[in-house]
Amino acid sequence: MGRKRTPTAMLKAQGTFREDRHGSKMETPVSIPRPPAALSEVSQDAYDFITTRLHNMGIVSELDGFALQMLADAWEDYISARNVIREKGPTYTTETPSGDLMFRPRPEMGMMTNAWDRVKKMLSEYGLTAASRAKINVQEQVEDIEDLLA
Repeated sequence: MGRKRTPTAMLKAQGTFREDRHGSKMETPVSIPRPPAALSEVSQDAYDFITTRLHNMGIVSELDGFALQMLADAWEDYISARNVIREKGPTYTTETPSGDLMFRPRPEMGMMTNAWDRVKKMLSEYGLTAASRAKINVQEQVEDIEDLLA
């Protein structure tokens, strides 16, 4: 299976792009993907937040729409489960056959953990975690000729 391939935009940001190795990779124009109509308010906010930042980084295209929708939906799942836990607590009580009270973890704990894992995986796919950003060497930004002479 091996390592996942690094997107061309990431290679260029890292300064490791080589025309002889990576020149034939498919590149898509940088654009903010149109949001799907089926997003809730929470998902829409997450989608807008992430796509704007990815666009500013120059690493998002129209083809990323479905993956970003999955990221936004996973974020909504996390928030929904987290809200239940905040309201009702992380455990609930049930009675054992012998009449004792037993504390059990709320099902939303597992749902929240699963959603967080999905969010974390998708964030690292786009370089949006501290660990994944640490692998990118951002080139110095040149605004005008004065920056080159300074």
